[in-house]
Parts: sequence; C-alpha cells; structure tokens
Amino acid sequence: MSERRRIFHAAEAIFFLCLTGPIAVCVLLNALVRPGLARALGGERRSVGAGVRSNNISWTFGPGTTAEHPVLTAFLSPSDGAIAMCALAASAVLLTGRWLIVRRNEKRVR
Repeated sequence: MSERRRIFHAAEAIFFLCLTGPIAVCVLLNALVRPGLARALGGERRSVGAGVRSNNISWTFGPGTTAEHPVLTAFLSPSDGAIAMCALAASAVLLTGRWLIVRRNEKRVR
C-alpha cells in the first residue's frame, strides 16, 4: 500500500508540473526577463488595448538593433498574449502526452 500511495503522489506531481510549469515559465518571462532584455537593448514598449485584464505589451526595435541582435529581437517582438498562448499550448501538449503515456501503460498492465 505504501508503494502504491507513493506512485499515486508521483503521478499527481507530474500532472501538476505539466499543467503549471509552462504557465509559470510564461509569467516569469513576461514579468521579468522580456522587459529587462528589451530595456537593455533599447526597445520601445508598445501597449495595445485597454481591457479589463491588462494591456497587451510588445517591444519594437530599430533596424540597427534588429540587425545586431536578430534572435533576441525576434524573441522580444511577439506580444505578451502570444507568449501566454504558446504556454497554454505547451501545457496542453504536455498533458496530452502524459495522458497517452498513462493510457499506454494501463493497457500494458492488463
């Protein structure tokens, strides 16, 4: 019973990580990493919308900065909402993969 209970807790932890991991990374990226990098590169903040939740923020850069740092400016150019949608999609893919693995393992045990 103890081993079975331990496996159940591991399964819960994996489910929790698949669900919240990408979203937590997204929050850290949008709140700390992307604004800091954009300011360091001299980006101009663009804010679109005035909804109830918040504005959708993206960064624009001059042609010199874009030519000098193409990867960083490509990472910083999408809006915060686009990054959040990517995180939700990653969470959905991880949860689907976990579900398929658990289902395959259940069939193997039978």
